[in-house]
Amino acid sequence: MHPIFVGRQPIFDAHERLVGFELLFRAGHRSEAAVTNGDEATSDLLRSAFVDIGLPHLVGPHLAFVNLTRSFLDDDIITGLPPDQVVLEILEDIEIDSEVVAAVQRLKQRGFRIALDDYQFQVHHSPLVALADIVKLDVLALSAEALAREVETLRTFGVELLAEKVETAECYHHCQQLGFRYFQGYHLSHPHVIEGQRLESLEVALLKLLKTLHDPHPEPSELERLIGAEPDLATQILRIANSPAYRAEQPTDDLASALDRLGQGRIRRIGMLLVLHNAAGPSAAVEQVMIRARMGMLLARACNLTAPECECHFSLGMLSGLDRVLGIPLRRILNELHLAPEVEEALIEHKGPLAPWLETIEAFEGPANPPPVGESPVAPQVASRLYLESVRWTEDILDALSRT
Repeated sequence: MHPIFVGRQPIFDAHERLVGFELLFRAGHRSEAAVTNGDEATSDLLRSAFVDIGLPHLVGPHLAFVNLTRSFLDDDIITGLPPDQVVLEILEDIEIDSEVVAAVQRLKQRGFRIALDDYQFQVHHSPLVALADIVKLDVLALSAEALAREVETLRTFGVELLAEKVETAECYHHCQQLGFRYFQGYHLSHPHVIEGQRLESLEVALLKLLKTLHDPHPEPSELERLIGAEPDLATQILRIANSPAYRAEQPTDDLASALDRLGQGRIRRIGMLLVLHNAAGPSAAVEQVMIRARMGMLLARACNLTAPECECHFSLGMLSGLDRVLGIPLRRILNELHLAPEVEEALIEHKGPLAPWLETIEAFEGPANPPPVGESPVAPQVASRLYLESVRWTEDILDALSRT
């Protein structure tokens, strides 16, 4: 993983209520963008905002204003954004022609709101202005007379006006009097930089694999395709399939045979463990979480729970420490995996029917007290035996992964 950054500047209405944020490309904790390539900056911003950090963490229930270069007007990635929450800004340096107008019209048909950024009206732009919902005017770049003319002209199109670069109280009140609906600038709020973590390519592949595995009936061919697309992942699956923990009489070097040997449940569990191992490398924290995961499953088996319930308890143990290992908020991980509500309740709130199971696991790691005997899923001596079995299993898996 490596750190990624997104700038955001609040946008307010005439009553200074928060409406949304303009999302801005940033290369670090700096106020300026330092953009050298517009397409690369847009691509990086879209991934950082909508994949790595996530829109709920950046803007909450508010609008997200996103700048688009010409290349992205027809890009498939835009159609995957939520149109009810995203306002697409057409940058001022885009040359307006029939192709741009047609692309914007398609975006409007998909439900997106369109804003024209740093705009100054020209007659031949009328077809584009007619499609716009919001026009942003740089009030610093226009004289008072020019600003009044722009407002009067644009008002005939029925668009909402946003005053940007509002840097003084006088400017703010003047724009209010002219009829602007939205306001953005240093007078109201400076941009702030939000830092997050980006998953590397192997981790992204593993999360895709986990999503597929949580399908009740995953296609074997799809599993093989996802795993085979990442050579490192395929190699690690083969190593584990041939490890003492899972090895049959004959070793295998065929991915399909390895998947068949391990089965869907084991592949799900191994995939979750590989998220840990590849993101953080061998460490005491990774080993601890692997032990938790295995013990969760063994506790469930000792209580004669069903196979799906055993998988649930494996996830419970593993996820209980995954956020600390990956440096990613636990809620975001849970949003990706869509686990049972009782699992999320135990992990987030330490409540619910699964909380005593988690307390039993955690009691072996330090000063935490186990749950009362009446609430613990197994007797103390059984829990101790299962813990030692979990330690041995973890040592076997880590040994298999350490081989070159």
